[in-house]
Amino acid sequence: MKSCIARALPVRARKAFTLVELLVVIAVIGLLVALLLPAVNAAREASRNTQCKSRVRQLALAMIGYESLHGAFPVSQTASGPSRSGSGCQGGFYSWQARVLPFIEESSLFERIDFEIDLATECNDGTNGLIDEGHPHAGVAMSVVESLLCPSDGFRGHHADVMGIESAPDNYVANAGWPSLSTGIAGDRVTPAKQNGIITVVNSRSKESWLRSAAVRAKQVKDGLSKTACISERLIQRGTTAASILSGPTQTLSFHLTERPRTLGQMVENCNSQQTHADLANSAYIGRFWLSGWAPTAPTYLHVMPPNTNHCHFGHSLRTGDFIVTPSSNHPGGINIAYADGHVAFLPDDIEPTVWWAIGSRNGHETLDERLLQQ
Repeated sequence: MKSCIARALPVRARKAFTLVELLVVIAVIGLLVALLLPAVNAAREASRNTQCKSRVRQLALAMIGYESLHGAFPVSQTASGPSRSGSGCQGGFYSWQARVLPFIEESSLFERIDFEIDLATECNDGTNGLIDEGHPHAGVAMSVVESLLCPSDGFRGHHADVMGIESAPDNYVANAGWPSLSTGIAGDRVTPAKQNGIITVVNSRSKESWLRSAAVRAKQVKDGLSKTACISERLIQRGTTAASILSGPTQTLSFHLTERPRTLGQMVENCNSQQTHADLANSAYIGRFWLSGWAPTAPTYLHVMPPNTNHCHFGHSLRTGDFIVTPSSNHPGGINIAYADGHVAFLPDDIEPTVWWAIGSRNGHETLDERLLQQ
């Protein structure tokens, strides 16, 4: 009887995935990416926000160091006196950031600035704050200072011709308090009044004495250094044409307010009601030029509009510094604030208006919940 010999059937090697298997693998990879990408982005933003907080704190400490050395906080605008070109110049000013450079490890840049030289090249052309490449400080104006930039904004470029040259931008702004025409929270503030923040909006060329008043001293912060905002942040205007500026984010647009005394709440209502046509001239310069104290681009802000909303201005803003620049950021849900004692808090976009207004005032004697200052 013949034995049965089982013969193994030849097995053909698989050369590739089947279509179904390939689709399954792609779907799994896509699912993993969808799950991991938000976490990766959140981790990256958390890192950027941490760096931003560090820079906000660094600038607040620079302000404190300046006050300790000079006996007062720096002012918003520094000028040597009469303009070197044009009797009506209101833009040849240096910013407070220029004054605190030695306190943020930028002494070499500070030593290149001669504050006796007017910053504006021409002051009779209606634009006031522009300089050209022939200006002695053109090189300083084009120097990017990393400590003045928030990583979350992501903007590192220059904009030719916006400020006359490719001036370097900045994100961080100092608290000037309430507008001069604001009657305050309750409507009992006499106007025009000096802005009541940490930084003084000084126009040394003004004929009005209240616009030439002295800088703020730490002992004048009656509400307490730990309860008064010092430094915050705002997004840089990136548009280079009328169309790109006016179609940009709301946080980079400014709207015109009618000039009359109002409570802070009424100013918010009026500013919100004007959001039909943004003002190109006053929206174009926001955050463009860290060296300049010229009102449309100066690194100062006012405590009126809630965080991450638009800006507003008055017709007299060039003279008085009443640009209602509003803090803004790309951080989800809010902005960073450093108080005048150096501590930093993250404040939400929906912060209670009365709290927002109160921390902007150095001498309003408002009562604040400590928990709202430490978020």
